[in-house]
Amino acid sequence: MATEDTQGFAWESAATHQSEDLTEAQCWTLLSGRGTGRVAYLDNGRVLVYPVNYVVHDQGVYFRTAHDGFLGGGPEHQSASFQIDHHDPGRMDGWSVLLSGRAEPVTDADLLTELWGRRMDEPWGGGQRDVFIGIEPGLLTGRRVGRH
Repeated sequence: MATEDTQGFAWESAATHQSEDLTEAQCWTLLSGRGTGRVAYLDNGRVLVYPVNYVVHDQGVYFRTAHDGFLGGGPEHQSASFQIDHHDPGRMDGWSVLLSGRAEPVTDADLLTELWGRRMDEPWGGGQRDVFIGIEPGLLTGRRVGRH
């Protein structure tokens, strides 16, 4: 059912819109199909959010940063969240996946060898980004919204 607003635009009724929770398997499929997301963490009382190129490996999300960059030289076991999404304004639908857990620099030699061997886009930030940070999921959620 279309309604008119005060500017004369016709909008579809929100009654046709639905949302659904994604399963853990759907979340991992979506995470594995992307290469860029956002990492968020708390720094001196402020929430900071940065875009990062990432790779999924053994149900963990990994990205590269500088040794003295965000999370690279910070405290180990810092809480962080990682988010990806997609939206289509024309279709009025989209989805979002949010992974929250502990962020830690990767120090395991075998894991580092595996990560350096994976195909991954270069970090957009430039400079030397030779520290891998891993976020092991404590909580993984996803949501799909749109017209059905």
